[in-house]
Amino acid sequence: MKKLTSILLLIVMMGILWGTAVPTQAQDESLLWTVPRLLSTPGIFETSETEIISDPHGFLHVFWTETNPEDGVTSIQYATFDGVAWSQPNDVYASAPDIDVVTFAAALGQDGTLHLAWSEGNTGPIYYTNAPALEAYSARVWERPTSFGFPAYRMKLIVDSKNVLHLMFINFYGQEPGVYYTRSADFGETWLTTVWIDPDIPTYDTPNVLKFLVDDKDGLHASWYYAATDLSSPLGEWVRYVNSFDGGVTWSSPFSVDRADDSVDELRQPYPGLAVSGDTVHMVYAGNNVTQREHRYSLDRGVTWSETERVMGNLQGQALGDGFAYDSLGRVHFFGQIRWPQGVYHTTWDPANPEAGWTEPQMAYVISRSPEEGREGRYHAHSVRAGTINGNILVVTFTDEATGPLYVIWRKLDDAPEIAPLAMPTPTPTPEATATPAADVTPTSTPPPFAGTDLAMPEAPPNAGLGIWLGVLPTLLLIGGVFGFRFYRLRNR
Repeated sequence: MKKLTSILLLIVMMGILWGTAVPTQAQDESLLWTVPRLLSTPGIFETSETEIISDPHGFLHVFWTETNPEDGVTSIQYATFDGVAWSQPNDVYASAPDIDVVTFAAALGQDGTLHLAWSEGNTGPIYYTNAPALEAYSARVWERPTSFGFPAYRMKLIVDSKNVLHLMFINFYGQEPGVYYTRSADFGETWLTTVWIDPDIPTYDTPNVLKFLVDDKDGLHASWYYAATDLSSPLGEWVRYVNSFDGGVTWSSPFSVDRADDSVDELRQPYPGLAVSGDTVHMVYAGNNVTQREHRYSLDRGVTWSETERVMGNLQGQALGDGFAYDSLGRVHFFGQIRWPQGVYHTTWDPANPEAGWTEPQMAYVISRSPEEGREGRYHAHSVRAGTINGNILVVTFTDEATGPLYVIWRKLDDAPEIAPLAMPTPTPTPEATATPAADVTPTSTPPPFAGTDLAMPEAPPNAGLGIWLGVLPTLLLIGGVFGFRFYRLRNR
């Protein structure tokens, strides 16, 4: 009877646990992801967000900055990932002590060249360099940096299919704050005179959180938001978007994605995210005073837009922006740190079924189930960024707190086919030298160096080796005799 009661009690307990586990699992996919791996240098606690770039050979290229507290040197770090193993991070640039790299941007051209730009001050100048992507792990292969005097506080760099560099930057502290654009068709040797994208910027406002992307038809897309110049209360006021379909020659008038017209703090921390997949353009941002996410999208490359819609239920929060990635099916993957429960959430948009909207958010990384539970040693993810390898491996980076260190998680998608990586390019063989027939002459001996002077090397006498053996032989006979005598003594005891 006692045995039967125990079995029944066990069944009841399992039923209770199952009933309580199902709602949690419906929001939690963290078991499908790796545990966070430290990406930045051990012992470094001041790191930036990442720039994540996929290449067609099955590698992910990741850049970030970190500052060494011992000497105040800020370096631009670089690492690669092939879906299995990470390379050892390597610094491709290091600043002078106590000189901060304020902003940086990286992009990959279709010719396999990685481009890198950065600024060491709030008003520039901008430095630029490049390297072959498949050799970029070595700082020695990067070209000597060149500089140009654009007053960039924040910037983004992209490359189109013609390997033209497009640079957009924010002038935050200059006399004419705003968003500016330029381009270079000769690998940064010369740059077009800058174009002011938003000359109608409101007085006493400054732009922030710049995003800049290129679509598969070489269309250029950019977004940002305005905040009050008063840094004691930098509330967001206006989210905007522009595009260019002729390589940056002309630009659309800035489109108002949202304005703070319901309340002063409606857009207090919008940090708008921009994603482009095919002809579909997405804007996702914290759109109300409790930082719940709102979404607008365009199905015609940013010409016309949907109405604003709140997404992801009651989840809320802002942690220095969200990340986007794209899989082999063209789906857009969103990642953001929101709550409650608190974690890095993952949701997907399928362009084949736009009416369905975003899928139910799932936690890729759990931070805390409730305010009462606390984080219990888990990382407080900020600056969430994302990328994809071969169209079916998702990679997400984030810092712990706002400053670092930097961590990474990843997983493989079961419902997205792999895009077969292209074979690595074969090095161009070095031409073999053709032997020249020897002339029919009698060779003459070449005199040794310094012949006929006191510095000439003395010639070895005939049978020089015999002299060495004659000198060593007595010593060898003496040693042999000593050992032989001791062996004889031991045998006759």
